[in-house]
Amino acid sequence: MAYTRERLGELLVAEELITSDQLAEALADQVREGGKLGEILVRAGVLTEAQIARVLADQKGYDFVDLTVYPIDRNAASLLPSRLAHTRRVIPLGFEDGMLLLAMADPLDVEAADDVEVRTGQRVLPVVATTSQVLHAIDKYIAAADAFQDLVDASEEIAGEAEEERQSQVSVLMGGEDVPVVRLVNQLLREAVRDRASDVHIEPSEHHVVVRYRIDGVLQEVMRLPAAARAGVTSRVKIMAEMDIAERRRPQDGKIALRIDERPVDLRVASLPTPFGESIVIRILNADFTFHSLFDLGLNEANLAIVNEMVRRPYGAVLISGPTGSGKSTTLYAALQEINKPEVKIITIEDPVEYQMGNVTQMGVNARIGLTFAAGLRTILRSDPDVVMVGEIRDPETAEIAVRAALTGHLVLSSIHTNDAPSALTRLVDMGVPPYITGSSLLGVVAQRLARKLCPECRKPVKVPHAVLTAAGYTPAEAKDVTVHGPVGCERCSGSGYGGRLGLFEVMRVDEDITRLFLTSAPSDQLRELALEKGMVSLRRDALDKVAQGLTSLEEVARVVM
Repeated sequence: MAYTRERLGELLVAEELITSDQLAEALADQVREGGKLGEILVRAGVLTEAQIARVLADQKGYDFVDLTVYPIDRNAASLLPSRLAHTRRVIPLGFEDGMLLLAMADPLDVEAADDVEVRTGQRVLPVVATTSQVLHAIDKYIAAADAFQDLVDASEEIAGEAEEERQSQVSVLMGGEDVPVVRLVNQLLREAVRDRASDVHIEPSEHHVVVRYRIDGVLQEVMRLPAAARAGVTSRVKIMAEMDIAERRRPQDGKIALRIDERPVDLRVASLPTPFGESIVIRILNADFTFHSLFDLGLNEANLAIVNEMVRRPYGAVLISGPTGSGKSTTLYAALQEINKPEVKIITIEDPVEYQMGNVTQMGVNARIGLTFAAGLRTILRSDPDVVMVGEIRDPETAEIAVRAALTGHLVLSSIHTNDAPSALTRLVDMGVPPYITGSSLLGVVAQRLARKLCPECRKPVKVPHAVLTAAGYTPAEAKDVTVHGPVGCERCSGSGYGGRLGLFEVMRVDEDITRLFLTSAPSDQLRELALEKGMVSLRRDALDKVAQGLTSLEEVARVVM
């Protein structure tokens, strides 16, 4: 039975999803530009893909499925070649009642189901999914599988060769876009960007190569390749990053610039020699990155006021502390954004310069030519800056120059690796900075962590025993009233239950009382006790407050703070 696009439009109007005027406008666009009515309405922002798909499913009497949470059977998906799946926009999901369950983006395309039946020899049971989910699933389960199998086949052909022979044949795998290793690496990078991964880890072991994505701070294994594929994958990435593929004994760094789904993406590549080959880490930086404001970071009202006041001081030092991957650079950029004005001269030295900021002079560290943080900082201080941002204080020389600069009329912003805010003071002393200089120059320290944010669409209240809540840090009275939410998983969050990350903060202002105690060589524990007495909100307390607000889960807080 044939269904016309006008019929779909009438159904959408009948369901009160669009008005007659919106339908008429979309049909006019269709006449001018061609294409499907549903795609035109989605592109115009009138409807979502899910709304269109649900109406199409109702129209045909099919079920609607959410592929972000549906357990797709890889064996079933592999029954179709990726070209046919892309052309027809369909993907097999599994088997039900002896039939092949087939997700279709366009259930009106009856020829698509016929093609799949002929190709697979299976009777088809259609269901409906959104176009973007179908295409994403095809790339993830079919295109990647095809590239993986082709690479396995190609690798097995050279697996028996001596090491020199295998390396000499790597060039065979480096040709055009249709070469297995090229397709697989491209697919891995494409999927990483689509899954919002911050890093891709390619890790060799004796018998295989593990590929993992870091998504919202958590590593997830996505693929295991045979050990014979190690040389080809490693060489392909190094060629893309313009690294020396012949050098496998020393660490190397490189860069890759790509466009994925019409978005510019910058990749930073680092290789490390291991007993089983080179380990590759690819950091993904979106070239269209938008700088956050301090307000966007998740600072509570009191902490936001303190940080705003500190970064607007004419001189002094403000340090951001925390482990690697805790969002220190994002906070530094947000602070610079807050004070970035035409009348203010801002110079930064970073390793590397990750994002370009307008009206700011940015310089990257280059140890090979002697441009270290310390050497660059000396030059910066001769260039008449008002504000200096040092990407990281990691050695005694940089620490002393930065702290002394804060005493000579400059506002200095930097990061340091400590577990909490008070420990930053003792860390500077450990680096050799005299306590009287640290106490005189330091305005404050912001300690932070990043926790995954609960998806607001699917989070749900969960029952937590009173003893667990009090052990986490809630008072007995708070434990009686607090509502704790947990992750579920839905289309919006791709089934993870989380979407994005939020900051957990501990802000310590270094005032006269803190300075006086610090100059007595008091340990960081005593500094912490005094800061808490004076109103500092601890990392744990800030985290518990955000759990109570339904922003994150108790399990997530335990992972990053407790």
